[in-house]
Amino acid sequence: MDISRDHAAVLAAVSRATNIPEALIFSKRRGQVYFDARWIAVQLLSDLGYYPGQIADISGMTLRNVNLILSHIQTRRNSSWKQFGSELEACRKALGIEATT
Repeated sequence: MDISRDHAAVLAAVSRATNIPEALIFSKRRGQVYFDARWIAVQLLSDLGYYPGQIADISGMTLRNVNLILSHIQTRRNSSWKQFGSELEACRKALGIEATT
């Protein structure tokens, strides 16, 4: 596992699926599309086997925020608009990850 390489691949997949530039995925921007992109990226890194601390380090997010995302992703997916789930699945497919949530 190479977290830098996987991080770049995840950002590219999320950017393609959400139309958010890679540089803005982990930015401090607010708005539903940015939140969704961040949540998808964190979930994908977790799906690839990275620990929350590693995800926090590479993304610039706090460990608390990473843990919050990972513990609430299913609720967000169920309550959010359908596009969130389809974007997550499109990214998983692009990266060759089987669904875990």
